Amino acid sequence: MLTPREYECLQWAARGKSASDTACILGIKSRTVTFHLDNARNKLGVRTKDQAVALLASSLPSFL
Repeated sequence: MLTPREYECLQWAARGKSASDTACILGIKSRTVTFHLDNARNKLGVRTKDQAVALLASSLPSFL
């Protein structure tokens, strides 16, 4: 199960935001965003951030 922060970072990634953009929005470091995205990728069993976004978007109608 994804943490709220992992989910939040994936939502911003789905909107086309970079780790740096997301970091500014959330008030955290870009490395922390990358950490959350990497954890989400691993938990979802995919290799890329785009695959993680696509997987969530296909399984959750209200994801975006």
